[in-house]
Amino acid sequence: MAINKKFFVEVESYELCEKGQIVSGDVTIQHRGKGRVFVILSDGRGSGVKANIKASVISSMALHYTLLDEPVERAAQTIIHTFVSESAESEKSATFTILDIRSNGVVNIVEFGNPLCFVIRDNSNLKLDRETIEVNTEYGPKYVYISSFEATTEDRIILFSDGVEASGNFTKRLPNGWGRDGILSFCREEIVGNMTISAYDMCRKVIAKAELNDLFSPKNDMTCGVVYFRNPRKILVCSGAPFNEKKDEILADIVAQYDGTKLICGGTTSQIISRELDRAITVELKRDSAGLPPTSMMDGVDLITEGVLTLSRVKLLLERNVGGDITQTGTDGRVARMLLQHDVIEFVVGTRINPIHQDPSLPVELELRRNLIKDLAKLLEKRYLKEVKIQYI
Repeated sequence: MAINKKFFVEVESYELCEKGQIVSGDVTIQHRGKGRVFVILSDGRGSGVKANIKASVISSMALHYTLLDEPVERAAQTIIHTFVSESAESEKSATFTILDIRSNGVVNIVEFGNPLCFVIRDNSNLKLDRETIEVNTEYGPKYVYISSFEATTEDRIILFSDGVEASGNFTKRLPNGWGRDGILSFCREEIVGNMTISAYDMCRKVIAKAELNDLFSPKNDMTCGVVYFRNPRKILVCSGAPFNEKKDEILADIVAQYDGTKLICGGTTSQIISRELDRAITVELKRDSAGLPPTSMMDGVDLITEGVLTLSRVKLLLERNVGGDITQTGTDGRVARMLLQHDVIEFVVGTRINPIHQDPSLPVELELRRNLIKDLAKLLEKRYLKEVKIQYI
């Protein structure tokens, strides 16, 4: 989500189950809408199905209260009274961290039971002025921490469950666990090594390190969430010849002037741009593992592929993906990863009819370009939360 056109909010999380479990007791959810981004992390205390169900309910309650703009005190009291009453042991029978990121860049944070998150700005831990709210229960007072700050470009929020903080506990190297200071130091080192490290990569590196601390035998569920405020990554996807040949020059100018990654899907499209910009096309004469036509290269363009067939395969790949990494090595996998690695996807779609697509011998699944790209755009928006724009030419 773009915030006031200043930066994009990238949200990613990664989790690892306790050894021997198939379901994590930690749950992270995110929701985007009406100019806001919500991130919820809940720990169901324990591992397995029961803990997962509890964490899922807590996360859902926290999200809905936040969406309704209910007072923080009321939302926290309801959740705490519902779940803390199950156990007199500690407040940790119900935990949640709520991030409410507003369109003006203001981030509101509510924390209960989980390790306190930290904000990295200029590779230092930004001190948050946390307000304490007391919630009385039959087991004594419990404390909720509320804070807020105004985000700037390159800020990162790191949130994690206690399984990450306690990783390495009782080992010779980390007898007291990794700890907050250890996690912060690790994240700062990773940023020094790669100033633009993505939220996707950062959360995976944190969990990989926590797993290593536990000697690859996690003693608890581990979850790390990362929010990264950065300049949006944009990609231009051109497919199809303009309806009027007089607009060929306009299409080529769009490609030449675009500030971002450039992808051309279509042989005719690439020939038009090559001719108008006087740039040669070089075909990569190697077999594609997905059986698609070979890709090509052109100065100033990141990748050239075949058109409708390739986009159909990309759409199918994204539809079948259920949250894992796309590992396919063919052109369809390559294009799918390019799309997912960007925040703003801008399609420029030519509306001239290609006679080959009217051949009745072609598969029914081979949709006309315009309908295909409409469906692909909807998929990228709804499932993958991308900002998508379509321009017809």
